[in-house]
Amino acid sequence: MRQAGPMAAQDIDLLRLPLDEQDVEVSLVDLARLGDPESAAARFLTPKEREEYRGLRHPGRRREWLAARVCLKTMLVRRGCISDPIQCEIGKDARGRPWLSFAPAHSVGHEACPTDGRPRTAVHDCSLSHKADLACACASSLPKTRVGVDIERASPRLLRLAGAFVSDHDRLIGTRPPVVRLAVLWSLKEAYTKAVGEGLRIALADVICEETAEGRHQVRVHDGPVCRARHLMHAGYAIAVCLLSEDDKERYRWQ
Repeated sequence: MRQAGPMAAQDIDLLRLPLDEQDVEVSLVDLARLGDPESAAARFLTPKEREEYRGLRHPGRRREWLAARVCLKTMLVRRGCISDPIQCEIGKDARGRPWLSFAPAHSVGHEACPTDGRPRTAVHDCSLSHKADLACACASSLPKTRVGVDIERASPRLLRLAGAFVSDHDRLIGTRPPVVRLAVLWSLKEAYTKAVGEGLRIALADVICEETAEGRHQVRVHDGPVCRARHLMHAGYAIAVCLLSEDDKERYRWQ
């Protein structure tokens, strides 16, 4: 039987990352600590989400997809946005960008949510990512700001792919092993495409990363919107988050 309320999230071991961005939280979950996937799906997913989950045929892909959503919903429970994981649903727009919808009425602490279904502890945007053994989620309380998060392992395979995503205009401070440098650039560029919401319409080689201070970046495309970004390394993975003002997004028109 599914555990009710916050108990459903208490046994999920999340690692909150110290990205030092006010009102933006990024957390990781280790897939090995997720437990039985079917039990987690029953506890965390709405009926519509379970239908999408069952449609994923590859077991590894299903587990990664599930872990990212468990990560985000656990964050929302712990932030007080919801009291039970099934009180919110994670959907996707036409280009695959995630968005949150909340049950019309539920309690947050001792207060009822507004009738429009938005929690009093607002989450204005979210993003998901997963790679190999880890899943990652980002939740932002910043109004009029879009977020994108990505995680990438520092792996020799990136050396073979570098020509497809590295730009001569990319600038990182200091020296890093080549695979670490490439993982940082990949994660920043993928996070940028997620924040902008254009996905495959943007070639990663056209995205320019400029590190302005250690771990802090400006990420952009030529004549396009500029994201401020952060990255850090954890256990051989680069994790990046990009933040984009919706006003900046609206001022730019994709050609």
